[in-house]
Amino acid sequence: MNWVKRFNEAINYIEEHLDGDISYETISNKVGCSIYNFQRMFSYIADKPLSEYIRSRRLTSAAFDILNCDDRLIDISIKYGYKSQDAFTRAFKKFHGVLPSDIRNETVKLKSCPKISFQMTIKGVNHMNYQIEDFPAFKVIGVSKRIDTKKAFNIVPKIWEEAWKDGTIHQLMDIFKQADYRPAGFLGLSSGGQWGNSEEMEYILAVTSYVDTPECQLISPNEGLEQFSYPASKWAIFEANGEPPQAVQKIYKQFYTEWLPNSGYQLKDLPVIECYMQNNRQEVWIALENDSNSERR
Repeated sequence: MNWVKRFNEAINYIEEHLDGDISYETISNKVGCSIYNFQRMFSYIADKPLSEYIRSRRLTSAAFDILNCDDRLIDISIKYGYKSQDAFTRAFKKFHGVLPSDIRNETVKLKSCPKISFQMTIKGVNHMNYQIEDFPAFKVIGVSKRIDTKKAFNIVPKIWEEAWKDGTIHQLMDIFKQADYRPAGFLGLSSGGQWGNSEEMEYILAVTSYVDTPECQLISPNEGLEQFSYPASKWAIFEANGEPPQAVQKIYKQFYTEWLPNSGYQLKDLPVIECYMQNNRQEVWIALENDSNSERR
C-alpha cells in the first residue's frame, strides 16, 4: 500500500470540502483503514489532531473569504460549519487573535494554517523490538465504552481512572489470576470500525480469558462484565517497555511514520491492543494483513 499517496488523497478530499460536510466514512475509504487508525496515524505524523487541522484550515479559508468578498459574516459562519455567528466569532478570535469584523475595518495580523502534504522519509534512527505472529482466535472479558472518535485521546485516560474507582480493575484482577493468557496484562483495546461506524469508536478495558488452543480453559465473565471474541490473525507485537504513556506513544509514532510505510503490510480491521504488565512492561499489538499491491522493495 502506498501510504503517502492515500494520505494525500484524504487531505485533498478534506481540502475540497472545507466549506461543506466532511465524511469520515469517505476518508476511511480513501485511506483504506478505520477512521480511528487514520486519526492516530495523522496525529503522530502531523503532530496535531485531525480535528484541529480541519478547524485551522477552515478558519484560514474563512479569513480569506472575509478579506476578498462582501458576503455577510453569518453566511461565512454557516459556510464553514458553524451553527451561529457567535460560535464562529469565538473560534475565529481564538485562532487569529482578532474578531472577524476587525478584518474589514482595519489592518490586522492573521494566522495561516497551510495545507499539509505528506512525504515520508524512512529514517530508522531508533530500533524497534517486535515480532510478527500468527496468533489463534481469543476472547477477552471487560467493559466496553462507545466514545466520540474525535475525543478519544481525552476520554480514554478517564475510563482507566474510573475503572480503578468503581472496582472494575479489581474484578479484572480476579479473572487474571485464573487466566494468565496472552495478550498479557491489563488490556486497552481500541476499535474504530472499518466503514460506516466511524464517528464513534469502541474502547474496551479487559483481560484475556481464552485462547483457542487445546490446553486453554474458557473463563466466564463476572456480573457486570462482557466477553468479546476476536478471530485468528497476523499480529505485529511491539515491545514498549518504559514509563507509560510515553513509552507506548513513542512506539506508535515509530510504527506509523517508519515501520508501517516500509513494511509491505496494511492494517487489518481489528482492535489495536495495548498490554500493560508489571514493572513498566508494555506491548502494543497491531493486526496486519499482506498487501498484494505493496511497493515494498
